[in-house]
Amino acid sequence: LPLPASTATPSTRTLPNMLFKRSFTSLVLCLISLATIATVSQAHVGLMRPCARGSSLSGCPAPSKGQYIDYDLNAPIGTHSSKNSPICKQTVASGQRTTVTAGQSIKTTYSIGASHGGGHCQWALSYDNKNWVVLKTLIRDCLKNVNGGSYSVSVPIPKNAPAGKATFMWLWNNAIGNRELYSNCADIVIKGGPNGGTLKGVAPLIANYGPSSLAIGEFGGSGPDGSEAFAKRKAITIKVSAGN
Repeated sequence: LPLPASTATPSTRTLPNMLFKRSFTSLVLCLISLATIATVSQAHVGLMRPCARGSSLSGCPAPSKGQYIDYDLNAPIGTHSSKNSPICKQTVASGQRTTVTAGQSIKTTYSIGASHGGGHCQWALSYDNKNWVVLKTLIRDCLKNVNGGSYSVSVPIPKNAPAGKATFMWLWNNAIGNRELYSNCADIVIKGGPNGGTLKGVAPLIANYGPSSLAIGEFGGSGPDGSEAFAKRKAITIKVSAGN
């Protein structure tokens, strides 16, 4: 007897192929998205140690309430035309803090995706996340000629820095590429300093961060680099209460 002809319609016969194609397409799009996220997170530069707020690195504290894991830690916080994130990137302090000693230096390290020809870096200290005193400045040579891997800078903590909880901030204006500002903050506790008092210095220069900020153009060569603005930073005195 002849075998019965298949009762499957063309549409039902092709359904498995259609489902496979859709699944494959979804998988490809998912992989592209993950690759994009990975690429973005590896681009530019971010603070590794001391642990930045929201850091996903091993050994760093889990996000405290109000924080989030920042898989894009290396991304800029803004450009001269826009503000994408607040100073520090995250405004909520970490539950665990790195202990530092007044009169000694912090060894800071950075993950390097693209150093954009180096640029200007500032490191600053605050006790209220509003008023900052610059601890160290590198003009032009910060991150210069660094290609991938990591980068390290020692930053001094003043001997007269009042003891207690504080915020340690890093700022970077890149030399080449989009006019950007980078910033990460680490929550620290200072020991060995006086119980309350004042800390004097200059306030950090905030450039290339929104239309109202100072614009620093590209300075990969020997042309203008905006360094004169750093010499004009405003003097500031921070008052810290005893028992901070």
